[in-house]
Amino acid sequence: MPYVTTASNVTMTTCQETFSSRRWNCSSITLAPNYTPDLTSGTREQAFVYALSSAALGHTVARACSAGTLLLCGCGRVPDGPPHGDFKWGGCADNLQYGIKFSRSFSDGPWTRKKTKKTVDGVLNRHNNRAGRRALRANLMTQCKCHGVSGSCNIKTCWKGLPRIQTIADYLKQKYYVAIEVTDHRVRGKPELLPVNSQLGMYQNDDLIYTNKSPDYCMPNPKVGSVGTLGRRCNATSDGTDSCDSMCCGRGYKSYTVEKLERCNCKYYWCCYVKCDECRTQVDVYECN
Repeated sequence: MPYVTTASNVTMTTCQETFSSRRWNCSSITLAPNYTPDLTSGTREQAFVYALSSAALGHTVARACSAGTLLLCGCGRVPDGPPHGDFKWGGCADNLQYGIKFSRSFSDGPWTRKKTKKTVDGVLNRHNNRAGRRALRANLMTQCKCHGVSGSCNIKTCWKGLPRIQTIADYLKQKYYVAIEVTDHRVRGKPELLPVNSQLGMYQNDDLIYTNKSPDYCMPNPKVGSVGTLGRRCNATSDGTDSCDSMCCGRGYKSYTVEKLERCNCKYYWCCYVKCDECRTQVDVYECN
């Protein structure tokens, strides 16, 4: 189905953009479905990727419904309650209900089979898939369009719509930072994942959970799925995760200058076109040793 392929590509590019400034930059997602251990051993990175994948599929299908490109569904439901504001419900809402239903069926499918349903991986991945779909509901927005003479807003029609998938990814990234480590407590042969630190209390359905701590991703180590940060570009003036000190793990870095060709001095000619010059600039680049 083309929407599954689209969602897979969206997940891949969005994950890499979201973590581009960190040691783990989601590069291993390009190997799907042959994931490396960073995405198969129960890490918080695996939790994020599964949640984002499930969300991206629901997002893609929900928008396809409202766009009319998926014949199995149509616009989303109009909210039951009266509008809170000077507008009326209308338009064509993203069909989140259908998107979530489709995503649940497809994403959870491999983990609801007899061989996998009662495994730790099955419970773990189903939970994180659900957290991704819940992120869609948590970020659903009221979107509006004005109607009236000469662009006035005498009448305003609103509907429920989804934000860009990057907004969902940023939301899940915050969940990634506070993901909860869990361990298996068997109850009559059925796995029950409980927090390692009981003082934190039980995790919620919106939380991401993981069973194994992540490596530091500094050095190449195929056993844990780390490709290391050798040759990664870093920011020499930053104090964040993209800084050369953090990205290069204290190994130091090299710097060199490259010439960059850019458009500049653009002139806008009324009605027809834009004409720009080409400017060459010198840019300092820093790479991890």
